[in-house]
Amino acid sequence: MTIAALILPLALLQAEAPAPSAADQEAEARFEHCVAQIERTPERAYEEGMAWASEGHSLQAYRCAAMALIGEHRYDEGARRLQSLATATSPDLTALRAALLSQAGNAWLLAHNPSQARSAFTMAITTLQADPSQQPDLLIDRARAYAMEHDYRHAEEDLSHSLDIRPNDALALQLRAETRLRQSSFDLAESDINAAIALDPRNVEFYKTRGDIIESRRTGTVVDEQ
Repeated sequence: MTIAALILPLALLQAEAPAPSAADQEAEARFEHCVAQIERTPERAYEEGMAWASEGHSLQAYRCAAMALIGEHRYDEGARRLQSLATATSPDLTALRAALLSQAGNAWLLAHNPSQARSAFTMAITTLQADPSQQPDLLIDRARAYAMEHDYRHAEEDLSHSLDIRPNDALALQLRAETRLRQSSFDLAESDINAAIALDPRNVEFYKTRGDIIESRRTGTVVDEQ
């Protein structure tokens, strides 16, 4: 997972944000510059983020510094900072809170701490309960956390909920196929992965999943079960 991937929930912010002022545009440009720096030199990005934060306690400055910690593989610390920022954000800014919680959850996944990740994603989903159309990515991420805990039933439920909101999501179908495979529901798993392949026939991972399903049905033992 790249640092860029940790900014995934930006789409959540678009519907909420008013027309940006000149100061807002400047802050956003500075944030983007700081984030770009993380890919090259996360230590310097952290220093720049904290220096920026000392100027006026900008949330985006603290956010970039937290992301820089993740770039340094200090996942736990970065996740905690992002979650603290979310808690400190006004409850009215639901999209921003959800975005920060989503980033924290993904950082917890990188830290191999699925219970903390699940908690962060749950808070993000709850934050957006008034607008379920914004929830599918969060449900998919929480399903990853459940799967990491080997709780495949709840992972399947989240993926099904995601697909109810956003049908024809190839990734959600592939992940649900994997959770159904882990529960030995081979026919349902194969139906999901075939649907995923129909939507994205160039994705080689989908064919690997289908091969695992076919082999597991043949042997009666789930392939690569952890």
